[in-house]
Amino acid sequence: MKLLFDDALCEEIVEREMENRALGGDLALGQDFRKAADAVYRAVPLPKRQAAFQGLYQKTLSSLLHPGRLKALIAKMEPHGSLPASCVFLRAFKGEEEGAQLSEGRGMLGIRIRTATFLDEAASAYLLRHELTHIQDLLDPPFYHDPISPLGQETPFEESLLRDRYRTLWDLTVDGRLERRGQLPPEMRERRAAEFRSLFPSLDEENAAEVFGVLWSGPRPSDPELRRMVKGAQELCACLGVPLRAPAHASRLAPRPGGAPCPLCRFTTFEWSEVTPGLTQAVRADYPAWTPSQGLCTQCANRYLLGALFAPAPRSDDRTLAASLTGGSIR
Repeated sequence: MKLLFDDALCEEIVEREMENRALGGDLALGQDFRKAADAVYRAVPLPKRQAAFQGLYQKTLSSLLHPGRLKALIAKMEPHGSLPASCVFLRAFKGEEEGAQLSEGRGMLGIRIRTATFLDEAASAYLLRHELTHIQDLLDPPFYHDPISPLGQETPFEESLLRDRYRTLWDLTVDGRLERRGQLPPEMRERRAAEFRSLFPSLDEENAAEVFGVLWSGPRPSDPELRRMVKGAQELCACLGVPLRAPAHASRLAPRPGGAPCPLCRFTTFEWSEVTPGLTQAVRADYPAWTPSQGLCTQCANRYLLGALFAPAPRSDDRTLAASLTGGSIR
């Protein structure tokens, strides 16, 4: 595979590498670069100078070990599935921006990566293995990937929730394969398990562990199977052949982890609201696929509560709804 590097990323990598080496007492790379840069200033006219400096950064990067290390890692992944012939590395500013994407014609691969990740051998190895396994899945005909159809036909909130579930389920099947090859960082399994539990809170602890184990250690699901799994706990368990057990206390919602996203507003919350029958009715009027087991944050609950309390000229049935939202009576 031919590796290409975006000029902005290339420049930042070279500058960071020179800085890191200088901190360790190795000044040779920086001195050689400054000599070459001085020659550019002396010999290259101003209109062509930027291109000359970009070429200098690219040449310096090619002399480092990092591109060869990544190329060798990618070559070792080829037996696990075909990959495009070319790959361009682009600069990412935040961790959530890192990832891989195919070009429209699927002839080129783009990988967004932070400079810190690029220079960290273990972090860059995991990122590439994880993302390239996703790409190999996409290019594998039996995966039956559908890039067009939405995951749901409901509200934008529900589509967002289904996308989060799809991404997490697929991520953990990828990391399960990496673990079996001895290529997974030790902390990733628990991280994926926590992400999974936060998106399927209606599963009790035993059920969640069993489902997670099947996804982690079992065969890779196809795109149509993942699309069915994201619909809810019942569909997930049915697809995997795992019996869905009712919670020991059906009326008590499973505790949710602090810092998990509210399924309505998608903001991270540490405060979850009690769900009354009236609140359930009001929320489902806007989000038909929402269930009490998913919970909602106190801010979203208060929005529905205040909407019921201050609605103009309520009819008697509206007052009944407002009372049920609060669990009390309206005078």
